[in-house]
Amino acid sequence: MKKRSKKELVEQGTIVKKNKGLIKTALIYPNTYKAGMSSLGFQTVYRLANQIDNVACERVFWLDPKQKNQRLRSDLQVKSLETGLSLDQFDIILFSISFENDFTHLAQLLGEAGIPLRSPDRNHIHPLVVAGGVACFLNPEPIAPFMDCFLLGEAECLLEKFFSAVLKKTDRQSFLQTLEKKIPGAYVPSLHTDKSPFQIKVQCLESLDTITTTTSILTSGTAFKDTFLIETLKGCPHGCRFCSAGFVYRPPRTYPAKNIYAAMDKAFGKTDKIGLVSSAIADHPEMTNICNYGLKHNFKLSFSSIRADKLTDELICALSNSKVKTATIAPEAGSVRMRNIINKKIDDQDILLATQRLVNAGIINLKLYFMIGLPFEKDLDVHAIVDLTKKIKAVFLDTSKKKKKIGTITLSINPFIPKPCTPFQWAAMEDETILKQRVNIIKQGLKKIANVRLNFESLRKAKIHALLSRGDRKTADIIESALMDGWASAIRKNKAYCHSVIYQEKPIDASLPWDFLDNRVKKEFLAKEFLKAKQEKKSAACPMIDCKTCETCI
Repeated sequence: MKKRSKKELVEQGTIVKKNKGLIKTALIYPNTYKAGMSSLGFQTVYRLANQIDNVACERVFWLDPKQKNQRLRSDLQVKSLETGLSLDQFDIILFSISFENDFTHLAQLLGEAGIPLRSPDRNHIHPLVVAGGVACFLNPEPIAPFMDCFLLGEAECLLEKFFSAVLKKTDRQSFLQTLEKKIPGAYVPSLHTDKSPFQIKVQCLESLDTITTTTSILTSGTAFKDTFLIETLKGCPHGCRFCSAGFVYRPPRTYPAKNIYAAMDKAFGKTDKIGLVSSAIADHPEMTNICNYGLKHNFKLSFSSIRADKLTDELICALSNSKVKTATIAPEAGSVRMRNIINKKIDDQDILLATQRLVNAGIINLKLYFMIGLPFEKDLDVHAIVDLTKKIKAVFLDTSKKKKKIGTITLSINPFIPKPCTPFQWAAMEDETILKQRVNIIKQGLKKIANVRLNFESLRKAKIHALLSRGDRKTADIIESALMDGWASAIRKNKAYCHSVIYQEKPIDASLPWDFLDNRVKKEFLAKEFLKAKQEKKSAACPMIDCKTCETCI
């Protein structure tokens, strides 16, 4: 028997359609296979598209330069996994974009396929180029000149209507001219080149009663190797002011427990690993029962980041029984003052108690997320990250000694990037010189602390991320320039524009590139939250009730 190579991918659930007359659709995640197949959104689009009789949806991924160097010169063209088609052989190219940093990869993929980058330069012989995903319904404008259209919102609301319209289309121009009228959530940039006001309503499901969001293709090649992912809740009720998930998905919606049980049953026999995914895992009202159901059926359970103040005995038991060795907590800021500003309603005692309980349960490694450069931050707040880490280390060490086993504390420290559709959308990114000083405060403060590792996001990459998150259509010119000459040169040539987008705070009454998007939450509400941040005041969490009853933020 032939032995399987260690690098060979093992997939369960791949769909291949080869009938004639199908709408051939390339679903592209503009990053690596590992990143794309770790995305539940990408996997959901793949499943939903292939459930439509007339559609054959195939996956395509970006190849990083290291992968390309390992390929033969004759095999450099990116092709679909299912049947090996090149991008120019598809009827539709559908980008699923989770992160703005991937906008550059999107442009690279089109260029390498020989498809004109700008929408007006394409004609009937070229595939229709479409994009969706959360990065698009936060701010689609930096890539708007590249797109024939966007589908803004949750895929369940959009895909079937879109492909139904594609089936009836006669010519490209008339299809795009009428698309917005036919499909709520469709956005055709070429129809909005003047300054006339318009609005696109981002689509969302009112209820998740009949919905299940899970892994469609189980694979060994993801960040969660052979783990069957199940989404438990959309959105987050806590309203941290830097976080888009807490606002664009309002009100948060929970999946019925019975749907999650059914998803676990579906995974039985395929894998023994279940990953429960959401921005607020512990806020599902039946999480205790969900954990018990998983453990009863001998699944190893893992969770996305857990709030320190929501760490229940049941969650700890599930982690311990699943032999999880690393847990993630996100204090975000070191000082109480700073956590009030960002509306992160946890205190030091919550974090220290969570540390003690996790290590006691045999979870010997901790990962901690912090940000620097937050609005209204002072050097004292950065020193507080060092002080809090030392307190965590003391509890960690004391508890580990009793268990006679010590692990590692890893700090992941990222520069704050002001995101659209959040209360901090008017804020500026902190100056790079000051960010470097704050990185140094943390490095110097913790350099002699054993078993503490520091990971800092590249400040250069963070600057580009801010531009791609907050820019308007002029950003497309800079992306195109960066493809030719690199990002440093592109930013230098457009210094004034880039500086204004990245480093200048915007007045509350300023027009923002993404103002035309209706994400349910009123701009006035976000402005009130920004004012509360300045005043160091906290706000209550979203009550997770019907918006018409509450009406606090819509």
